[in-house]
Amino acid sequence: MSNISVIVPTYRRPADLLRCLNGIDGQELAPHDVVVIYRDTDDDSIRVIREWQSVPGKYGKKSVQVTEPGVLVAMKEGTKAAGGEIVAYTDDDAVPRADWLKRMSAHYADPSVGGVGGRDVQEGVKEGAAGEKVGEVTWYGKLIGNHHIGTGAAREVDVLKGVNMSFRKSLIKFPEGLLGSGAQVHFEVHLCLRVRRFGRKLIYDPAILVDHYPAQRFDTDQRNRVVPEAVRHAAYNMHLGILNWGGAVRAPARIVYSVTVGDRSAPGLARLLIACLRRERDVLQSFVPGQQGQWKSLWFRLRQGPPPRMRP
Repeated sequence: MSNISVIVPTYRRPADLLRCLNGIDGQELAPHDVVVIYRDTDDDSIRVIREWQSVPGKYGKKSVQVTEPGVLVAMKEGTKAAGGEIVAYTDDDAVPRADWLKRMSAHYADPSVGGVGGRDVQEGVKEGAAGEKVGEVTWYGKLIGNHHIGTGAAREVDVLKGVNMSFRKSLIKFPEGLLGSGAQVHFEVHLCLRVRRFGRKLIYDPAILVDHYPAQRFDTDQRNRVVPEAVRHAAYNMHLGILNWGGAVRAPARIVYSVTVGDRSAPGLARLLIACLRRERDVLQSFVPGQQGQWKSLWFRLRQGPPPRMRP
């Protein structure tokens, strides 16, 4: 048994949850415990959890009920219940490979490592090219993801992905006030950049794998469809995370970049012009709500005053 707890928030995906728990049951390195967090109204998930807990396992099987929506509430309550020194997170629509915890645990032999994560393999999505950037926040504040296509050797990154990440429990602090009633997109930016500001390393290892089967979401943030409210929320969350924890260079540079350039999900003026030329309807639809979310986060940051000091 390891010193790693596994946290699985779930909502209205009973079949996916059962598949995820079966993957955790098959780990070569058994976790210390597994905590499943469910909503009080989610009867189908409750049934799956009760059946899972009725079968004795090699680790502790815990469940926590929450009444509030949002993944952060679930993750926070699950982390409180976790008994391990390291806490790993995955989604109910993902299945960890058998060596997931074994490979993850090995990186924590280095005391300077504060968090470890890996790739989420998605059906029909090819691996990235060698040297593809993963989990990076550039000096001018652009967030590069690519966790689902990363290849090559393990390396330090700025941000891990929620479906496949872990941290030393002592370093975990969840952000307050993020927008969204379900996925609360880009919460990882806050968690991870904060750990980096403590001077700890975050390791992305493409050999640490979960198979990810992106399932339906039950809030405004819908996959492959532009919903203005969801765009606004995601832009707010990401922008605020970089303003809070990006540092003296990246935080102000992010403001300039987001207005002048931006990216596909929250375009600035330059990206808007390219979208007009290419007739990219989804990018055009994201411009106004994306800018609204970013300016709202900047106003919030200015009202809050200087970001909190970090102590190693």
